[in-house]
Amino acid sequence: MTAPLLAEAHRLAAAGRAAEAIALYDQVLAQDPAVADAANNAGVLLRRQGAQAAALRRYRQALAAMPDHADAGWNLGRLLLDQGEADEAFLHLRRAAALRPGWERWHGLGQACQARGDLAGAEAAYRDALVAKPDAVEALNNLGTTLQAMGQLEAALPLLDRALALAPDHADLRYNRSLLLMLMGRWAEGWREHEWRWRAPGFLSPRRRFGSPAWDGSPIEGTLLLHWEQGLGDTIQFLRYIEAARRRAGRLVLEVQPPLLPLLHDLPGADLVLPAGSPLPPHAAHAPLLSLPHLLGEPMPSPTRPYLFAEAGGAARWSARLRGEGPLVGLVWAGNPRHANDRNRSIPFGLLAPLLHRAGLRWVSLQVGPRAADLATAEAGTRVIDAAPALTDFAETAAALAQIDLLIAADTAVAHLAGALGRPCWLLLPHAPDWRWGRQDNQCCWYESLRLWRQPAPGDWASVIEEIAASLPRR
Repeated sequence: MTAPLLAEAHRLAAAGRAAEAIALYDQVLAQDPAVADAANNAGVLLRRQGAQAAALRRYRQALAAMPDHADAGWNLGRLLLDQGEADEAFLHLRRAAALRPGWERWHGLGQACQARGDLAGAEAAYRDALVAKPDAVEALNNLGTTLQAMGQLEAALPLLDRALALAPDHADLRYNRSLLLMLMGRWAEGWREHEWRWRAPGFLSPRRRFGSPAWDGSPIEGTLLLHWEQGLGDTIQFLRYIEAARRRAGRLVLEVQPPLLPLLHDLPGADLVLPAGSPLPPHAAHAPLLSLPHLLGEPMPSPTRPYLFAEAGGAARWSARLRGEGPLVGLVWAGNPRHANDRNRSIPFGLLAPLLHRAGLRWVSLQVGPRAADLATAEAGTRVIDAAPALTDFAETAAALAQIDLLIAADTAVAHLAGALGRPCWLLLPHAPDWRWGRQDNQCCWYESLRLWRQPAPGDWASVIEEIAASLPRR
């Protein structure tokens, strides 16, 4: 009874008549909910239409009817992976790869492993994919990024180079390669490749369009607009180039995220600082902040003198608020929870307990956002002054930083602020650090006042905390 309907639904789907095909698949399933092919194929069409929840239900229905339906498991796993459900996606994609091996199935499994933080599993799956299809550009790209995350930079680069030879216009590949090059200290080439970020599908900041042309770094007589493009920390880091850019323009207008505005009202080199979202004045050219090293021909980073300063009145208020006996140490243990690498770079507050038991030191939390609540749920939090309620913007944070003897911080915007202010900061880095921090040594190539502390192995914050506890100044 259902066979003719199913055949007709398949025909309509192949002809691109998705709505009619879905209606027939629904009729088939109304008569027999266990027709796995109908449920799976309906899920495929629903997903193409953007009906993700409905597609999910159909894939699950197909697997309930036929647990070894390789295509339904594959489709469900990919949809779950796109929705951030990496653990369940892994289970389905592993089963689908076992049922029907092939380079694409192994590659999908590798993506699930990578999303779960299982780098060894990702490496094995990507290598299986490349055995099946040695010229699979996506597998080469993802194996390269996996090896980079494992600290195997010299093994990662040839894979990305090989992929680049196969697909020279692959923007995501070139963007990933730019980050690897900069992590390796090959700055000039890295900044040049970094301009591909705007074409990369995975890049979170779409290129903005203005009435003026993009600046090429040449001197101009009119107004140059420089604008933010990524996170707060990125903006703070690249403000160091403002004065150099100003020397090549008749006037310089800077657009930043609103939380930074109170800090930058008298920024040297900027004739006007505006918050994002406000009307922009006429300008002759524009450029994003992270393009400045490339445009200015200054690829090699170097520690600079402090280029941001706490406002005197705010510093006086915080001096009175934090006055006390003994060295004052600030803490920031977590960054933006929406950051793609947050689970690697943020630190569970409980792991900081060995620091807080050191005698003779006073502690103040500069942690803001949802993780500031960690203080209230941890016994060690009673030893820490909670400054978060008064940290309403970055000018207040700068004034608070001016009072501390040392900041101990995860990789967050506050660490960049401490460096830009010239305040002592110990920066705690995951085993696979962000491109800007390099891959070895404890010296920072961007900020003189930062000392870098690196995980000896992925996830090993305990060793880092133990080493820092032994190095803390005593009363």
